[in-house]
Amino acid sequence: MPKRDDKIEVKTSAKIDKAGAKEVKILAKAELAKQKAAKRKWLVILIGIGIAAFYALKGGAGSGLINIIKSKLGM
Repeated sequence: MPKRDDKIEVKTSAKIDKAGAKEVKILAKAELAKQKAAKRKWLVILIGIGIAAFYALKGGAGSGLINIIKSKLGM
């Protein structure tokens, strides 16, 4: 009977180890998803600022600003 008890103990510890590894993997994936979302948020903000600046300059609203910059640079 001692051999059987040893097998049960080994299987139980293996299941516990497997469950722990699975938990760590899930937590790592969740952390990676959070980091990617943060990176995308800033990328969207920068793209939005770029598009807004483009339309402001294209529409003539920023032409006064461009003229000021050109005069400072001596163009």
